[in-house]
Amino acid sequence: MGILAYVIAPAIARWADWQPLIVYWFAVNIGLIWQFILSLIILKIDGNKLNWQTVVIRMRYRKPRNPKTGKSSFWLLLWAIPFILLSALIQFGILKLPNVDALIAPLIRYLPQYDMSDLSVARFKGAWWILGLYLVTALFNYFLGEEFIYWGILLPKMNGVFGRFDWFFTGVLFGFYHLHKPQIILSTALYFGFIFAFPSKLFNSNWMAVIIHGTEGILGLILVLSAILGLS
Repeated sequence: MGILAYVIAPAIARWADWQPLIVYWFAVNIGLIWQFILSLIILKIDGNKLNWQTVVIRMRYRKPRNPKTGKSSFWLLLWAIPFILLSALIQFGILKLPNVDALIAPLIRYLPQYDMSDLSVARFKGAWWILGLYLVTALFNYFLGEEFIYWGILLPKMNGVFGRFDWFFTGVLFGFYHLHKPQIILSTALYFGFIFAFPSKLFNSNWMAVIIHGTEGILGLILVLSAILGLS
């Protein structure tokens, strides 16, 4: 993802004279789709049949299980709400946590910065094609890409190395994977790895991570639609 963001995307943007954000966006989608493909390759190497049932089993798309009683119920998905609220409090700066990302700020100041607020220009009014682009991002970011490779592929494998702390170290990897967003690497590793991975591990269902992580996609959808409709 880092190579796509800082080498390939800027080079294409300069060569084609396209807006850097859009080129970066396409590049990230390619990276997310590759994560899904890589996950399937790993499943195949592990001796699994490549079908939707295998994906569902490995991703643990099932009813959450009560860690105390062992009983499964979709009502347990309500436990995602406290983690969603915690995520929102952190992202909006309401809950003040140590600004760990400031530690690497001097190292990333010269890297290209991509901001979705750049969509708020007249040229994107009526550009419904960026909605399609966003829907691809959402599908592979919150469902088949990041969620699959981290909570479906890596989390079970990390258990053999780190035992009951597998969720923590998978979260750390999840953070440091965000080289294309270096300004949030450390906070993602320390805070959001916990917010996404821990409930999935605790309730033995990756629907927890999909729902918690996917709520940020709602905000992204609002931003995209605002740009298309000329409201931003």
